[in-house]
Amino acid sequence: MHRLFGKPKPKVEAPTLGDTSSNIGNRIKDIDDKINGLNGELKRYSEQLKKASGPTAANIKKRAMETLKRKRMYENQRDQMANQQFNIDQTSFAIDSVRDAQTTVSAMKEAAKTLKKENKKLNLNDIDNMQDEIEDMLEDVGEISEILGRSYGMPDGVEEEDLDAELACLEDEWAAEAQAEAEAATPNTVSASAAAAMPASVFSLPAQPNSRMVNTAVPQQPLAQSAPAQSVAATSFV
Repeated sequence: MHRLFGKPKPKVEAPTLGDTSSNIGNRIKDIDDKINGLNGELKRYSEQLKKASGPTAANIKKRAMETLKRKRMYENQRDQMANQQFNIDQTSFAIDSVRDAQTTVSAMKEAAKTLKKENKKLNLNDIDNMQDEIEDMLEDVGEISEILGRSYGMPDGVEEEDLDAELACLEDEWAAEAQAEAEAATPNTVSASAAAAMPASVFSLPAQPNSRMVNTAVPQQPLAQSAPAQSVAATSFV
């Protein structure tokens, strides 16, 4: 059979758009590398021309012109392949968009069938009646809450002057409480200035010496409410 009809040719799969775009991208990358190399050569020739003169400069300029021609050729090839890659990518994007649209339409058809099937389980009249019943019950609950929330024995109204007077009294009470707390937190000590202003006899210390005898009477605190007050004479000598 093979001698008469020959062997069938193996089936070759057509390249995909993604593979084609990837291959073109690799070729563009190679051309960019070549262009970068030519740019390096042109830079080297430019530096040599600054130092050369005469026939040497002419020879360097000739080689630079040839390098520039090759660079322009590679740039044209790169631009052509870039346009091809762009067209391939656009085509691939259009195909993907059509496939996505087909999937979306298919999913929406199934969703419409499901929605229609589930919608038959609902009765609009029953839903409307249920909503009316709920609304009536909520109104009844509101009236019950209002009735139960009534206050008994409350004054009819409060004037603004009553409010100002009440706040002023409360501020006085708060200030008195704060002062009492501050005095309770402060230790019961006598400052140096207060001690200097008091007479020396208060602390049972001898008075300041004088040229003559001074008699001072220091009253004592009463021991009890029924006991009479007594005085003690203190005498200091020079």
